Amino acid sequence: MQVKIETKTIQTIEGKQEIIKQSGNGTIEKYEKGTILSWDVVEENLHFKMTILENKILLKNQTQNMIFELGKTTKSQIQTQHGNLNLNITTKHIEIVKDKQIKKIHLIYDIQIENMDSYENEIEINIK
Repeated sequence: MQVKIETKTIQTIEGKQEIIKQSGNGTIEKYEKGTILSWDVVEENLHFKMTILENKILLKNQTQNMIFELGKTTKSQIQTQHGNLNLNITTKHIEIVKDKQIKKIHLIYDIQIENMDSYENEIEINIK
């Protein structure tokens, strides 16, 4: 099914918040074991694929794969022009709002890049 996606990401680093809003067109497909949401943000040349399972969410784009599993810390990598950086992601909140299909996804997590300090991120995804 064709959908419109609106995302808002809030990154809090040293008490300062940076808000990133993006939107794009995509698809949502429901399967027996989960749902796959795919969308493009054309102006930034980004393609996202989110796999929503019963107990975890996997988010992938061209440079990173992230796994969100409530109450757990997962390892990931982000590709940069200078090489790969290791990430630790500690998921603190997962909320999925459904009607007949998923309408909203809300994630709150801490992210730590390499051995630097961790900081909080929040992602809200609205599906129309």
